[in-house]
Order: sequence, then C-alpha cells, then structure tokens
Amino acid sequence: MIQNVEQRVIYTDNNLYLDYIAGREDALSFFAHRPRDFGLALAARKEVNYPRAEVCSLLETYNMRLQASDAALENLAALRSDSTFCVIAGQQAGFLGGPCFTTYKIITTIRLAKHLEREFGTRVVPLFWLASDDHDFTEINRVFFLKRDGEVSAVRFTWAEQGRPIHDLPLSKEVVDAYSEYFGAVIPGPNLRNAKELFAPEDGENYCTWHARIWSRLFSDYGLILVDPALLRSPACPFFLDALKRHRDIQVALGDVAEKLRSVGYQLALPGRAGGLYTLVDDGRRVRVDVPSKHLSSVVDHPERYSPDAALRPLLADALFPVLASVLGPGEIAYHAMLRPLYEIFELPQPLLFPRKSYTVLSPEEHQLLLRWETSVQAILDVTFDPDRTTRKLLSPRIREPFSKARADLSEAMAPLSVLLKGIDPGLDRAWANTHVAALRGIDRLEKKTARAELAKRGLFPQQLRQLRNILRPRERPQERIFPLPHFINQYGNDFLERLFSMGKLDDFSHHIICMEEDHG
Repeated sequence: MIQNVEQRVIYTDNNLYLDYIAGREDALSFFAHRPRDFGLALAARKEVNYPRAEVCSLLETYNMRLQASDAALENLAALRSDSTFCVIAGQQAGFLGGPCFTTYKIITTIRLAKHLEREFGTRVVPLFWLASDDHDFTEINRVFFLKRDGEVSAVRFTWAEQGRPIHDLPLSKEVVDAYSEYFGAVIPGPNLRNAKELFAPEDGENYCTWHARIWSRLFSDYGLILVDPALLRSPACPFFLDALKRHRDIQVALGDVAEKLRSVGYQLALPGRAGGLYTLVDDGRRVRVDVPSKHLSSVVDHPERYSPDAALRPLLADALFPVLASVLGPGEIAYHAMLRPLYEIFELPQPLLFPRKSYTVLSPEEHQLLLRWETSVQAILDVTFDPDRTTRKLLSPRIREPFSKARADLSEAMAPLSVLLKGIDPGLDRAWANTHVAALRGIDRLEKKTARAELAKRGLFPQQLRQLRNILRPRERPQERIFPLPHFINQYGNDFLERLFSMGKLDDFSHHIICMEEDHG
C-alpha cells in the first residue's frame, strides 16, 4: 500500500523548498533550471572540460578497494568518455548509515540516472559523495532506536580528536562498542542477524571506509560509484586556487542573494561566513581560511590540506564531474538557492536540483492499529496531532456526552460566583478563574481515566497511540530523519531496498506513506 501526502505536512517550515517543488516562480528564480528541465541541463554541460581521466583513475582504485561490483567499475570506465554524464548525491558518514533519508537519496539518484539514460540515449551514471572532509562530529556520532516501551533513545560514541575531518576517525573501541550497543538495544525483528552482519565493521578499516563499503555493498550492483573527496585534492587544486582568488566576489554575491531571499520572505539556509575553504593545521584540525591571500602558494604545493565549506562543496563536485542533476533533500535545496551566482563566478553550469524521494514506512500491524484507533498516518504526522482528542473521539456518546454536560454545567454554576466576587473584591476574580480551571482539569482527568477503562475493554491502550506517534514521527521529526537503515532491514528484510526502487513515481514530489509486508524469510 502506498499513499501520497503533501510535503507541507512533513516539512512545515521550509517555504522555499515547498515553493520549489510546487513550481512557484518566487522560488524557481533562484535556480538555473526547473526541477524537470533535464534537456536544458544536459545541453549546458556538453561543452565543459572535466578532469575525467585523473578523477576516474583515482576513484577506480578506491572503488576496487571497496570491492565494488563490475557494474560500478563499468560505469567508472564509461565516465572517462565525454558522452557520459552523472547524477550525484552526497551526505556525511552518519553512524550506521545515518538517518534513512540518506538511503532514499541514493535510491533516487540511481533511479534518476537510469531514467535520464533512457530518455536521452546517453550514458548517465550515479555517484555518491561521502562527505569525509566534514568535521561536524555531532552530526554523525549517534543513532536512534525504538525501545521496548515505545520511546525513542540514542546510542552515541565519543572521539577525543573531534574538530578533525571525519576522514581521520578510526574504527575505535568507542565506535565498535556503539555498534554492539545499538544491535543489543533494538527490538529484535525477523531479520536482526542479517542487519547486524550487513553493517558489521571489518578489521583494517577506518570509520569512513567502513561506511563507504556498506554503501558499495548495497548499491554497487546498481552501478553506484562511491566518491571520497579526500582522494581528489590534486585535481581540485585549480578550483581551490580560484576560490581563494575570488573570495571577495563570492562574499559579495552571497550577500546580494541573501538580500533577495529575504525580500521575498525566505529564510537563509547558509551561515554568514559561508563561501570559502578550510585548511588543516598542524594538529590535524580543520579550520576556516580567514585570509585567502596568504594561502595562494600553499594551496598549489599542498592541495591535500584544503577542502571546501558547505557553500563551495557542490561547486567543487560540479567542477570535477559532469553533473546533470543533483539529488537533494529539503534543507539542501534551500541552501542551494544561494549558489546560482557562485556558479557564474566559477563559470560552471549549475545542475538541475532534483528532490529526493521521501517516505514514512509502517508495518501491516501498525496500519491495523491505526484503523482500530480510527486515525491515520497523515493525522499523526500533522504537528497539530492531539492524542487526547483522538482518544475522546473513540468514547461512546453515553460517556462523552455526560462529561461535556458536566463541563457546561460547572461553568454555568460558577458564572454567578464571578459576578459576586468582583463586587466584593476585584482581586478575587483571579482566584475564581484558577478555581474554575482546576475544576475543569479535574473533570478532564476523570474523563481520561474513564476513557482508558472503556478502551481497555476493546484492547486499546494510550501507550499504543504514543508508540505509533514515536514510530511515525519520532522526536517530533519526520521518521526518515531519525531512524537508520538497520531499523528497517531488521524488520522488513534484505529486500526492503529493492522494494523502494518501485515505490512512488520518480517525479512525484509528494511524501509517500508505505505499508510494508514483513519478510520472515
């Protein structure tokens, strides 16, 4: 079963993204292409020269080390040709794959590459950029899981050297212990053993290689090429040099586009200091380049010490690869709205920005429980969802109506007291209001207890509703932003991913609600 709901239900506060997928001109004006104008995007990069040979040689060695399939290596060989283009997605190396939206992003990338290859009759290959140069440790050091009591908790690990790029993070005892703790804490599903083996670290790996191998194992048969930007510093050197020389132009351009975004009511998604490079200092920490002119010679001699910030990272990828389309999530599309003038500065064509697929997944048992509670996934996903209101709706009229009457009678009986007390002492009015509220709350508490007793006779308990809320909108956030892929593999089996390749039309930018059958084999 699949049902579509508007993204506005899921991502309520990202107006630019919502306007972009809705095709509104205010949003579209900040991008080079509309989200389906693939032909124009293809034509824009046919005349661009890319360092294909050097990049592909570096990535071939890397992907072979990851034990990539023949399909991925054949795509790498094809990428050397000027007639081959690519679709790209990227993400930090989140613990155990990070929230499942990363998986949805990769699957969208593979689906889109195949679609464009058929539509244009030219080779289009999928790439995944593992952001190993990122140093935001708190973005990747935890994973969430559902406890047996229905609450959501987290497993975390520490790193004494945070501030360094994640590329330097070893497979430390803390990391391995966190892996074991997670799989010991999750509610065992029929496929727990498979999930644990699939995500198991191996000797000789560091943290990023571990995650790259997982993605390669899962998706290289579909032709996915893994990209570690740390390997590409040498071919990136001209871009780094240009970024240092044009730093002032970049800052002015970002300031101008920020003002335009504000003028049409959009919030800024990039920090004020965005649009520059980071460099590695002697202790290995990654620090922002504050005086670009002092690094012009160093970047030529030691490009391996430099990496782009969030604003320039997409442009570096588009300088190294013939990117026809970038697959992005809501937050990424919002900050890419600031980048169009930077593409003009670097004389690069901005790729088409394609929204990743978005899902909420539930089991048949959870679906049946929703029906028994006479509610829906969409209702629970709404930020205004009120469990108490849902419970009261299930009460029979013989119980609900007397409680409603009791509230009305109480308010009617207390009204004359308000007039009386004001006549004696106006200050007593506040005491009257507090007494009134306290009495109504007492009736509410009694009604809740009565509701629990009546619903319990039907096998319905308030904790079930709370658990459904935590499954479908954990921590008051979309499910895809909290639970990792092992959560779903544990429950639905190894073919969970295969099923997602056919879930929802590729260019349907709705949020998809999927009821999955569990795999017990």
